[in-house]
Amino acid sequence: MAGFTVGSLTTYVRENADKIYTAAILGATTLKYPGISIQAGIKNADKLMLFANTAPIQVGGVCSFNASGSSTFTDVTLTVSPLKWNDTFCPETLENKYTSTKLVAGSNYDTMPFEQLIMDNVMANLNASAEKYTWQGDTNLGVQDLKQVDGWLKKIDAGSPILATATAAITANNVIGIFDDVYKKIPAELLNAPGKDMVAFCGWDTFRLLIIALKDLNAFNYTAGDSANTGTITLPGSGLKVVATHGLNVLSGSLASYGQRIVCTYPANLFVGTDLISDMEEAKAWYSQDDANIKMSIKWKIGYQIAYTTEVITYKNT
Repeated sequence: MAGFTVGSLTTYVRENADKIYTAAILGATTLKYPGISIQAGIKNADKLMLFANTAPIQVGGVCSFNASGSSTFTDVTLTVSPLKWNDTFCPETLENKYTSTKLVAGSNYDTMPFEQLIMDNVMANLNASAEKYTWQGDTNLGVQDLKQVDGWLKKIDAGSPILATATAAITANNVIGIFDDVYKKIPAELLNAPGKDMVAFCGWDTFRLLIIALKDLNAFNYTAGDSANTGTITLPGSGLKVVATHGLNVLSGSLASYGQRIVCTYPANLFVGTDLISDMEEAKAWYSQDDANIKMSIKWKIGYQIAYTTEVITYKNT
């Protein structure tokens, strides 16, 4: 159902359309994380070109030339889904409220006050939804925020990730052991590899259990500092960075296998596809003379892919 919040969208959106549009697409907390791969200019689908090389060393000191090794190109498809947000605002519904003092004189209302208040709240809600579907989006679900696009967890589970040892659920008693197991499962060649700084992403619910467990394990020699507020901590003794994200919280209506997940990989392995440059994608608001309403529309395209699922270590409950 269309909602109404006292505010003037027309001028604000017209003057800040590009800023609002970009924030609607890439404003989720996870997508702001340094190193996440953003692929722009995708209208429908694009190929991510992957390259692998081997260079075997041979015995020298002889007059011969023997070609060896391989240089192999492969690809995975990154498909984007068209999404939109629409709302309608009828200024006349404000006439018998205290908000009528903010209406222009006369009976024709083609603008409204409080436009920035409305847009700030719209963007906050769209970003919260984007954070959820970035990780747990699944077109087989029935939840409005999650069913629009397939997120990273679905892509990971469809590939060949490295699985950490599963248990019934993550608790304060086993959470440290689970993160230790995730760290131990990282292939040795990825440790300290250039451009592949490993990060373990988890939900804030799981992150809180980790903070509590670390505190209780060694209350005198360990401090979490400001981790409870920043959502980032280095796993003691490993150097592995753990990052909390609301997109990996246990979400109502999501798959049980998506709850309490831990995903460990390097950020550049996580791809986001969008358009950003299309005339069909924009944020706008306008006064509609046919029904005397002010209408707002934001349209965008978004999609997710993993370059190498074999370089993802993931934990999920049994």
